[in-house]
Amino acid sequence: MFKHITLAAVLVLTTLGTASAQEGLRSSVALPGSVNASFGTVGPLEPGNALGNATFEQGVTAWRRGPLFVIGFVDVTVRADTRGYAWNNTMPYLAGGKVTLAGAGGVLQAVVGIAGDVRQGAASRVSRAAHVSYWAGWQRPISAVAFPGSVWATSGFVTASEPDNWITAAHVEQGVTALRRGGIALVPFAATTVSVDTEHRPWNNRGFVDAGLKVSTRVHGAAIDLGVAQRFTRAWQTGETASAPVVFMNVWLGWMPRLHR
Repeated sequence: MFKHITLAAVLVLTTLGTASAQEGLRSSVALPGSVNASFGTVGPLEPGNALGNATFEQGVTAWRRGPLFVIGFVDVTVRADTRGYAWNNTMPYLAGGKVTLAGAGGVLQAVVGIAGDVRQGAASRVSRAAHVSYWAGWQRPISAVAFPGSVWATSGFVTASEPDNWITAAHVEQGVTALRRGGIALVPFAATTVSVDTEHRPWNNRGFVDAGLKVSTRVHGAAIDLGVAQRFTRAWQTGETASAPVVFMNVWLGWMPRLHR
């Protein structure tokens, strides 16, 4: 497991070092990175189960021109649940490169690399990774009221546990800031997530709708959401529906220090 991660990291950083030297970066190299963690109950698909996962990503900017970036990166995710299900107790990782276009309209990325998946009691899997993704967020204030929301989508080969499966997923969330005191906001929201794949696996072919309430704040640069929602799910293949309450906490922290040459 750690051999694969270390090897991938060395390959990426070596490649980036060569690319940076060839491009002749003037004075510094940006090192974008982030930590994204979530904790909470799963909902109607896994009643009584709680899931936590955290993803750490560190990148090196090999080249930049305006809003266009070429970045090498390594990310590692740790995932665990309270029921001990094999599919929830994993350590997926990814090493590779991405082309990123960032602007006022959001962030568009194309990623290629090596994906791995480590599960307790099972052999480590390694495969290709190739996908595109998009993310955008907004506030849209009207008078004293804000309408925070976001959208994301991803499509491609995204996991070593399903190496030949093309998975597409999309998510949209819209909220209304009902109350704000200092740096804390109370936000009723609605969100929907849909996914499909090419191998017709049940867990990839379903939709979720959440309606709930969350508290949003920032602590030392980290964005934190804590909330509750009623989650409705539908399986595309069988038409089965279910509903259950969920509680959640999401934390995101990003950084971009510079390595001076």
